[in-house]
Amino acid sequence: MIPSKLDLHSLVVFYFVASSDSITSAADRLCLTQPTVTYHIRSLERKVGVKLLDVRRQKVFLTHAGVGLFRYVNEIYQQMSSAEKFLEDLKEASLRIGIALTFNPIIASAAATFEELYPHVKLIVRNASSFEVAEDILDSQVDLGVVVSMDYKNPKLKAIPVSARERLVLVTSPSSPISKEQRVELADLCGYPLVAGPETSATRQIILSKFEAEGLKVPPLIIMEVNSLELGINLVEKGQGMGLYHMKVVEREIAEGRLKAIPLVNDIWVGADVLLRSDTPEHPVARRFVSLVKEAFKNAC
Repeated sequence: MIPSKLDLHSLVVFYFVASSDSITSAADRLCLTQPTVTYHIRSLERKVGVKLLDVRRQKVFLTHAGVGLFRYVNEIYQQMSSAEKFLEDLKEASLRIGIALTFNPIIASAAATFEELYPHVKLIVRNASSFEVAEDILDSQVDLGVVVSMDYKNPKLKAIPVSARERLVLVTSPSSPISKEQRVELADLCGYPLVAGPETSATRQIILSKFEAEGLKVPPLIIMEVNSLELGINLVEKGQGMGLYHMKVVEREIAEGRLKAIPLVNDIWVGADVLLRSDTPEHPVARRFVSLVKEAFKNAC
């Protein structure tokens, strides 16, 4: 394919000059100086080798070549405007979000409020582990993600803190021997199976780091790995292990007596961030969603 001699920006300037009948008016509409507009027109004329317009008494008159070119440039500009509107409508037609499994119940209220405020925007939700959500953002599969605060080691990711500290509560089945304890240390949990998320779970990594910081043997601790929050809680309910969850996730099960919360001597805390790509334009309604997420975490405390 042979590259075109025509510069698209100069063609757009020509369109505004031809449709304004005035260099001054075109410059105002384009937010350019008059010399800059004149430069683009003269550059275009040099490239095509014909005169396109005359200026007499500050009024623009198209030459025969200018009239012919304007028919094509008008079509080009209308197509560009249609393409721009298509992309804007596409962005506003849907908002794709990834939610770390740990925070799914908390973000549900933010999502419900968002849908009430923006009924024309389709909210597409993907639940995954924090590191999987981060990968989805980098692959442009989602517009933003709500994840556990952590260094995801990629300069293309921008983090917006939405919650500084979310306490994880230790829960077991009421039939579990450890459920009789009034308060436990992490060392007391060794020997009890822990139901945890996959290796891509940031919450799991934080929990394991806490055990390691206490000098405890971590690998034997985990015997069951699940990719579903609901499945994990169900396994804990059935006495298959213990779990560490945000209170909002298990408050109903605790209230109904299906799970027993056991206080930890040293609490485990996780933060929450909204992740976005730093090298792409922000979705038009992203800021509003982020503010709703912050409010959801505030209400969950």
